[in-house]
Amino acid sequence: MNRVVILILFLSISVFAKVKKYKFVSLSYFSKTYGHIHENPNNYSASVTTISCGYPIKIFSKRSLKDDTWKFVKVGGEYGYVRSDFLTQSRPRCLQAKYPKFFNKLNLDLSELYYWGRLNDQVLTETSHAN
Repeated sequence: MNRVVILILFLSISVFAKVKKYKFVSLSYFSKTYGHIHENPNNYSASVTTISCGYPIKIFSKRSLKDDTWKFVKVGGEYGYVRSDFLTQSRPRCLQAKYPKFFNKLNLDLSELYYWGRLNDQVLTETSHAN
């Protein structure tokens, strides 16, 4: 009986310590149509979850990030990484909200959302310097 109590106490302390491991920094919103929260700060890393435009994302501090290209975030109960340029401080005007009938008619399932998000991870958006 004592071993069970000690085990439960140990597990609850380790879970609590993991929750308090990272410091909350701010709340941002995902600004692209579809995207992913990644396991590692890399466009090609595995996806933790798929998200869509306007989804609120909690940003946490993590010392191992060497630059500001990626943010360490929590979405739902999952921790992961998202590109900084996909985030905005205010709620964006999303195409899904502007044209809901169009997006509802698409009837995208989870695998299609996954692929659209992966495509969005690989698209480079730059400003043209042509006059």
